[in-house]
Amino acid sequence: MNRLALFAFLVSIATLTGCPRQTTTTVAGTDDEMVDQLSAQLEELRTRTDLTCKDFCSVKAKACALSKQTCDIAAKAPDRNDFQQKCVTSQEDCAKFGESCASCAK
Repeated sequence: MNRLALFAFLVSIATLTGCPRQTTTTVAGTDDEMVDQLSAQLEELRTRTDLTCKDFCSVKAKACALSKQTCDIAAKAPDRNDFQQKCVTSQEDCAKFGESCASCAK
């Protein structure tokens, strides 16, 4: 019986320590889900047609915050080209809203 218990114990350890999948999960989901969600929010801001000149500065702040979150996730996975590209795109969006804000503030 001891051999059977030892065998069962070793099998359970082997199963638990097998090949763990490397994923980062937060309360909001995996990094993939978070980046997709942040990208969708930026896309929503980018395609808005109802923005007035006075709206651009508040939208810029939101876009730049979304960009920072996207790039923070991308920084944790430098080998993920898709994350790096979404970071760059989000930074471009932040800059475009910044330009619009600056031109309206004059």
